[in-house]
Amino acid sequence: MAGALDTAFKSLAKSVVADLGSALDTTITYAVKTEGSYNVAAGKQIEVTTTYSDIKVPIEFIKSVEDEGRETRQAKLYITPDLIGDHQPTFRDEVTLSYAGSSCVAQIFDIDTKRGGQVYLHTLLVKF
Repeated sequence: MAGALDTAFKSLAKSVVADLGSALDTTITYAVKTEGSYNVAAGKQIEVTTTYSDIKVPIEFIKSVEDEGRETRQAKLYITPDLIGDHQPTFRDEVTLSYAGSSCVAQIFDIDTKRGGQVYLHTLLVKF
């Protein structure tokens, strides 16, 4: 069972993410990808996607680098568990960033989860 300090951290993280996220003109769509049943006839695993749309979270654009003649950008996202159905992020999941009138799909390459007796914040590094 989570203690009072964990509950306070979770509440604080939720408040900060909500306040900073609503102040920015960016949103994300978070797609949780999980394995479903195996389709014997098709000979492959069915992937199930649960989508959480129009989430306002703080996004920190970190850097832009050249990678084999192409530009690759990196960003840091701060997400509270309640925004993505209390899901623990994985590298299979997909994030779509919407900003400056356009959208782009980003790949998660680092996950940092802050927790005590309960999870209160996920920090994701993505590249796109």
